[in-house]
Amino acid sequence: MAARRLAGVFTAVVLIGTLGLTGCKQDNTPKEYGIVTQQNFLELCTNHYYDNTDDTLAQTDRTIAADVTTPTSDQCQCQYDVFANQMPIADFTTLNGKLKSNPEEAWSTVPSSITDALTACMAGGSSAPSTTTTVAAEATTTVAP
Repeated sequence: MAARRLAGVFTAVVLIGTLGLTGCKQDNTPKEYGIVTQQNFLELCTNHYYDNTDDTLAQTDRTIAADVTTPTSDQCQCQYDVFANQMPIADFTTLNGKLKSNPEEAWSTVPSSITDALTACMAGGSSAPSTTTTVAAEATTTVAP
């Protein structure tokens, strides 16, 4: 039952597993989330090409494949935000590779906090809550002359 729910809910992400991140080879696997990773994810999720001008993405009218039903661009952006905020890039690229060969097994390794957030995206929820990192300021000492 859970596998069926995941398969239905995460159609867009399975597209990534089926089609693969554009250009992901051993020598250019992403080391961090960035504009190119985001563009690749959104293109495969929405089935639309995106223009990247000055690190600003804009969806075009051009599609990758004909007659493919996909989530909305907002749902896809929400999913990307979930991954970028909750899953290390190495785990994301590993998941992408595993989705190609065994999607059900791959999804079984994803923490429920992430799958729940992805489900919320597909239900029309807003971007998943981001994780907050607090950095403590280093103590400074001032010595009078």
